[in-house]
Amino acid sequence: MMTGVRRRNLLAITAAMVFVTLISINASAQDRFTIENSADWETRIIDGSNSQPSDNSSAFAGDQIQLSIEVSNSDTTAGHDEWWFVMELDGQTTPELTGFLEGSELTVIVNISFGPLSEGVIDLIFGIDSTGQSERLTLLVEPNPLNLTAAGSSEIALIGEPAHVGDSLSASILVHNQGQNPEYVSLELMPNDLDTIQGQPILIYPGSSREVSASFTPSSSGSINLDWKVHSSNGGVARELNGSTIIEVLEPQSTQIVVDSLEWNLVDGLNSGISIYLSDGRSREVEIEVAIIYQTIETNLQNFEFTMDPGRRELNLALGNPSADSLIIRVNSVTWTAAEEIEIQTNLIPPVLDLEVSSEGVSTAPQVGESVKIPFSLINNGNTPTLPGEVRIVRNSDRMILDTISTNSVEPENTFSGEFTIEQWPNSKVVDVEIIWLTSGLTESILLEIETYTDTDTEAELPFDLLAAIYGTVTGLVLVMFILVLYRTVSESVEDTGKSRFNRLRKARGEKKKAAAVEKREIPCPECDQRLNIPKSHSGAVKCPACTARFMVEAIDSEDDGSIIEEDINQPKTDSPQPKTSQEIVARSMIDLLSCPSCDQPLKVPIERRPVKARCPACRSEFLAEVGES
Repeated sequence: MMTGVRRRNLLAITAAMVFVTLISINASAQDRFTIENSADWETRIIDGSNSQPSDNSSAFAGDQIQLSIEVSNSDTTAGHDEWWFVMELDGQTTPELTGFLEGSELTVIVNISFGPLSEGVIDLIFGIDSTGQSERLTLLVEPNPLNLTAAGSSEIALIGEPAHVGDSLSASILVHNQGQNPEYVSLELMPNDLDTIQGQPILIYPGSSREVSASFTPSSSGSINLDWKVHSSNGGVARELNGSTIIEVLEPQSTQIVVDSLEWNLVDGLNSGISIYLSDGRSREVEIEVAIIYQTIETNLQNFEFTMDPGRRELNLALGNPSADSLIIRVNSVTWTAAEEIEIQTNLIPPVLDLEVSSEGVSTAPQVGESVKIPFSLINNGNTPTLPGEVRIVRNSDRMILDTISTNSVEPENTFSGEFTIEQWPNSKVVDVEIIWLTSGLTESILLEIETYTDTDTEAELPFDLLAAIYGTVTGLVLVMFILVLYRTVSESVEDTGKSRFNRLRKARGEKKKAAAVEKREIPCPECDQRLNIPKSHSGAVKCPACTARFMVEAIDSEDDGSIIEEDINQPKTDSPQPKTSQEIVARSMIDLLSCPSCDQPLKVPIERRPVKARCPACRSEFLAEVGES
């Protein structure tokens, strides 16, 4: 019994010792074998064409590799271990190659040979089975033959940074053709795994180097991982001609417009001072567009481009004297993408002159031949200063200028006062004089009737011979009657007696006025479709009482009220009267400027909008603007 118990105890002790020994051996194996750094592995390239060591610094497709890896052993008493080796190419892993590490040696050299190699990037992985320790070496296998290499740096150059959303970025690299044939080479870009962007193919002759490039435009901000490679349809591109880089794309830049000043007067015309702001970033090409709106029609006045740096830029716009209700200023981006298109619209108040001439005449009646002073006042009731001009006093009977005075500019709601001096008062019982103010292309006048001083005892004398006037009147009447009788005798025959125009019946004048008063027509307002009743004979502007819109109408020709009310049996009848044509004023020119046919005011009517009806802002007359010689 005791012998059996001792035997079992001995077996248990023996098993425990074996287990501890195995654990110690395993622990020792994990600590004792160490693989040298992969950068120190000895790599020998064997040329696949002649099986001789290659002088090339890189491996080529078809070559073989002889790899020597040193494994150090810190414990030579712990026994052997097992190593393994695999290769990874384009995500594919080769079958595992294994071997034993001799545990009695302090240094174990593992020699591995493999090939022929395939073009690409090969990862060589060597590890120890028991410890899980491994080292990795990346091997670039060039194509065979190798035709295209980097001429200089193997990294692409980026043009256009710092880049904002919408900016065009250009990547380029210098490529050398060391082959024997000309090659078409292009650069391919793959931003963030999107569609491949193919650059323009470039022909590179043997022994030459040229730059190949491609461009792309980022559509979102943030970091972009840009993969790239040089492509040739014939292959032979070095592995160094591909890679990846990271690009930081910023938010798009923005612009802003501020109207600093806006003035419109007759002297300087319409002038506006504006400030344009560009947010932080790159200098940008911008386009300034200036337009006006007049009676809902937009007209472009100016377009110009310039380069703007981040910050503020001041501009002064001189726009002349257009017919405009509002001013529009736009800032447009040129070859770049702005955060938003900027537009600002400002209502305009055109300069208006409301001139008035006043004079109280003279306090006492002047005598013939004496010097007389006549005071006057020029009043500007408008909203803009007048231009310098002159005021003159003219005798109404023969339009003789009696005196002239130059005037300065008269400010709004101001008055210019002065007096005329007439050196010798005319010899007439009553003298009609007109005071005329000429300024800013306008004329305002007032008519004065001044009686000349006469002695009450003096017999009134006529300024002409009364007897001669009577004889002349009688003679004139006789001559007129004689001519009428002679004309009727010669022009009318006996057969035409009773058919003379003097014997024809005409409509009564009262009937004509009554017919003209009741003849109206109905037209729709072009803005709100309100039905309006206006006389058929009216031609000109009409104002709608509902929407206050103004528009032009033409008169409708009606039957002539002075037509003859009789039938002539000798004349054939017609079913309908001949249509009448209205005469319309026409102005022509070969440029955007033309002159008003009524007052010669220079106006701007763009060529591309003609023919078009235009209205002169000076005299308010309407005419048709056409293209042609004036």
